[in-house]
Amino acid sequence: MKDREIENSKNNDMDEQQIIKWLKKHCKPIRDEVILGIGDDTAVIDYSNDTYLLLTTDVVVDRVHFISGRVSPYGIGWKALGVNISDIAAMGGSPLWALVSVGMEKNKSDICKKIYKGILDLAKQFNIDIVGGNLSRSEVLFINIFLAGIVKKEDLVLRSTGKPNDILFVTGTLGGAQKRKQFSFIPRIHEAKKIIEIVKPSAMIDLSDGLASDAKKLAEASNCGFEIEAERIPVSADASRKNKIFSALYDGEDYELLFAVSPEYESLIPDSINDVSITKIGRLTEKKQFLLRYQ
Repeated sequence: MKDREIENSKNNDMDEQQIIKWLKKHCKPIRDEVILGIGDDTAVIDYSNDTYLLLTTDVVVDRVHFISGRVSPYGIGWKALGVNISDIAAMGGSPLWALVSVGMEKNKSDICKKIYKGILDLAKQFNIDIVGGNLSRSEVLFINIFLAGIVKKEDLVLRSTGKPNDILFVTGTLGGAQKRKQFSFIPRIHEAKKIIEIVKPSAMIDLSDGLASDAKKLAEASNCGFEIEAERIPVSADASRKNKIFSALYDGEDYELLFAVSPEYESLIPDSINDVSITKIGRLTEKKQFLLRYQ
């Protein structure tokens, strides 16, 4: 099979990127303590002599990110917090405090409690305090979470600092996460910290929209292209049997980490951390094209 250029799978992915570009242009920070605003997995705020504050927020909406009745309220709550923790992981940080806002129909208090049970159980695993939030009546169920964390300045990893020829690695397996994984995944906080301890990545991003989309985000932010070797992609057992590579590239909701490492440190990256596999899948390139290579 011939090499081919990776394309975006959904028109709304392009729409979202256009909106983000507009927001970056019109929401430029004016305060000196804002190190990084829109454009990465979290905002970065100067916090102390050796620490940055990390801020992120995400929303999960019925019939967009889940379908009520097909997944438990517990799983919805777990995912709502998990997607935010994953953003903190991609920056090399530790999550600390969360604000939770829930919108739902009237007389749904039992569902609300089950959603919060999922949130609280995952929060406990990462020592996160729920410090406030909001409840609102809504015809459509949604949960919005604002999460704050910290990172040592020396450990901060951005998506925009990769370099040509840096080696690309991914944690875990990809594809088919809509079946089960997206409502029970463990964010890669501990794995990210261990990777940084071994060798600090030149760039890192969490895989929420799919490998194809998020690899492009990292490469474009770093002013690079990439080559990904199809046979190296670690495909999940839940990936589509019809086209496993397509599933791994485009399904999304994996919440694994994609990171780049200078070639001189490639040999230091272990095959696994905490029983989570780490797989070399390609490299960043000077030429700004996005290739899927076949042997």
